Amino acid sequence: MATPFLLTASNLCVDPACKMLKGNDYLTYLEAKKVIEQGSAQAVDIAEKAKVAFQQEKKKGYLAGLEESQFEQAEQILTVVSRTINYLAGIEKSMVDILLTGVKKIIGDFDQEEVAVSLVKSALQHVRNEKQVTIRVPQSQYSMIKGRVSEILEEYAGVGFIDLVADERLTMGDCIMESEIGLVETSVDVQLRALQKRFEKINASVAGLHNDSDTL
Repeated sequence: MATPFLLTASNLCVDPACKMLKGNDYLTYLEAKKVIEQGSAQAVDIAEKAKVAFQQEKKKGYLAGLEESQFEQAEQILTVVSRTINYLAGIEKSMVDILLTGVKKIIGDFDQEEVAVSLVKSALQHVRNEKQVTIRVPQSQYSMIKGRVSEILEEYAGVGFIDLVADERLTMGDCIMESEIGLVETSVDVQLRALQKRFEKINASVAGLHNDSDTL
């Protein structure tokens, strides 16, 4: 056990080799230490906030990059669509001409008797429960159609009688039906014109898309 040591004024002395720290200087030291400790704490807090801010900015940069990438992809898609529309707008008219020419050629290659009968049947599709209808056909096709009237009526039980008339004003491919509902023309040329209008409507739609693409 250590020997007790009694501190008295007689034995209280300072080692001359030691440096003395005045009271005011010691207080300054304590305040400086406190400031340093507070500064260290603030430095840690600033570092943590800087780290969080960096991560946020990094995320913003990623999202901005992603948004820019998506925008570029959308822009590329619109460019492809625009080019496709421009291409379709350029070839649509020639396609209509080619298709109509092809249809006319196909019809021309058909058996004309079958074409004539088909036109009559097409006209009869517009009537229901008619006791009598009058169908006008070209003189050159009258005989061939006359021989198949019974066959035609079998498919249209609602029609009682067909009054077939040879009309010298009509040419091959013409067919006009008269009934109580009015006049129905199912001639080849009429159907081709209807087909052409359909193509032109499609062409107009494509042209509208073409105009819209110019504003992209």
